[in-house]
Amino acid sequence: MSVISAFFSFLVRIVLAVATLVLVLFLLSVAVISMLGLLLWSLIRGRRPTVDLSGFARARQFRAGAGFARARAASADVVDVEVREVREVRPGAPRLE
Repeated sequence: MSVISAFFSFLVRIVLAVATLVLVLFLLSVAVISMLGLLLWSLIRGRRPTVDLSGFARARQFRAGAGFARARAASADVVDVEVREVREVRPGAPRLE
């Protein structure tokens, strides 16, 4: 009787392991298909996909002991911008290209 019980226990473990593997592979495939779909959607709309890796840089600074302090050197780069008035364009008027 214990041999049959051990066999069924082993069989249940194998079935659960295979079901877990199938579930993980299914979720991985859904993630990859979603990523490719969003990539194609952004390319169809004419927008270049952006990859934001700033979280990795912040984590690297935090592990290096810098904490969450931002770099202050970037604030010194001030660019002056010339202000221009935008005129209203009338229908049929020639446009500057």
